[in-house]
Amino acid sequence: MKFTHNVLVISDIHLGEDLSPSADEGTTLACDLAERQLVAFLRHYTRRRRDGLPWRLVINGDLIDFQSIWVDPTDPRFEDVDIQVDSDSRDFGIRRGPLAAAAMLDLVVVRHAEFFSALARFIARGNRVEIIAGNHDTEFQFEETQIRFRSAVADAWRALPASSRQGARPADEVAAGIHFHPWFFYEEGQMWIEHGHQYDECCSFAYQLEPRLPGTNELLMNVDWSGTRYITNRVREAAPHQQDDWSAFGYFQFAIELGFRGAGNLVRAYANFAAALLRVWRGNRGRKRRQPYKAHHERLHDLADQWSLPSELLISLDGLRRRPVISNLVRLAGVLMLDKVVAYTGTILVSILMLILIPMPWSVAFIVLSFLLAHGVTKKLARGRIIDPSLALSLASGRILRKVDAQFVVMGHTHEPVNQTVESRTYFNTGTWLPSGKAGVLHAFTHVVLRYSEHGAKATLCQWRDGGSRAFTPGWVPTGSGRDEAQTKQTDSESDNAESVVV
Repeated sequence: MKFTHNVLVISDIHLGEDLSPSADEGTTLACDLAERQLVAFLRHYTRRRRDGLPWRLVINGDLIDFQSIWVDPTDPRFEDVDIQVDSDSRDFGIRRGPLAAAAMLDLVVVRHAEFFSALARFIARGNRVEIIAGNHDTEFQFEETQIRFRSAVADAWRALPASSRQGARPADEVAAGIHFHPWFFYEEGQMWIEHGHQYDECCSFAYQLEPRLPGTNELLMNVDWSGTRYITNRVREAAPHQQDDWSAFGYFQFAIELGFRGAGNLVRAYANFAAALLRVWRGNRGRKRRQPYKAHHERLHDLADQWSLPSELLISLDGLRRRPVISNLVRLAGVLMLDKVVAYTGTILVSILMLILIPMPWSVAFIVLSFLLAHGVTKKLARGRIIDPSLALSLASGRILRKVDAQFVVMGHTHEPVNQTVESRTYFNTGTWLPSGKAGVLHAFTHVVLRYSEHGAKATLCQWRDGGSRAFTPGWVPTGSGRDEAQTKQTDSESDNAESVVV
């Protein structure tokens, strides 16, 4: 098979996270740095090709952080539109759907205009862009969102002097270089790329190709979105990507550090978070599921036709997803830590009662026994609960490779870069472009570069630093000179068969 493009894969950029109502200076600085490095990355690959082949940039989910952006439902843009305005939307913003996505995109385009200009230049040079929907930007499944995004890129191109030069591509042709994918991107024999949130029970949808509430355009809420909407967006200290794997004790310590007023705000946010999820669970019980099931499977068969794959294969791959935790009350209670709250609160109350009614030392012995029992019960209930989805994505990659003809499986979502041999082939996780979270800048700007030649395909997990894509080295730290042995492993060396193109 003759391949027409070399491939770049990035994910988890989260543009718009700095538009959260709780965004602070640190959030803004992280997003600004992410955009500057992304613009430099795009400019670099706009100017350079490999073996004469243009680039295919695959943005593997979470390009835009629609979850984090707050939009007022009384915004004048919605005056003539029938949207639901209630106390929840007034306090926490319009719920996710095409209308909200359009308004949020408008904000992101203004806030991150340099990115849209750089993307327009990249496409105008004959490169292509593939955007896969993630859990933070599921809205890219909506046609309205796709149209608005292409329009923003076309407008950015028109505003550039290069667009008026003789021979320049027209704006509509530039916009047509962007393609959207609701689930995966596939090159037969080479790569299978998907975001990976469907293997995370807190972020998955029961029907990923029909993630809306039946009969509406509103997205069905999952644990991930609810946590952002009711906690992260309301508690400034609850930074995104930081508390994902905390224990109950970790949250207890966090509440103490916030002080009395801050702890009260956290408790209120948690109560809203839990109440919203319990409402969704209750609604799911009475909701007819046939409608989304049917729409999901119709779109699944359409995808099979689009990619010339057997429908049975896509049905089998779709069956690998983890069932959303929102569909099971026991597992939902575990994620909300309600089992621990009930067990330990009850134990404390019983202990106080025992101190009053039973003389020492019997009361002390009973209290110790009660806490041991509560610990044992909660530990048993926690079995099978997966806090860190990294293992689930790794296991899913092996199952995918047993079903599809591909040398590489590439995912994102976990924000942890991975280069792992699976089934004698390779699983990559592109990590995150955003320099926030536990690993910070040392694990940011990671991506996969896949190049074709007469000898076959070669894929490398890279990190963008010092103006180039360099082999990702776990544990790398910058030296005083900014250069060390790891940094010299440059996978995009300008002197190695690079074709320079002047913008």
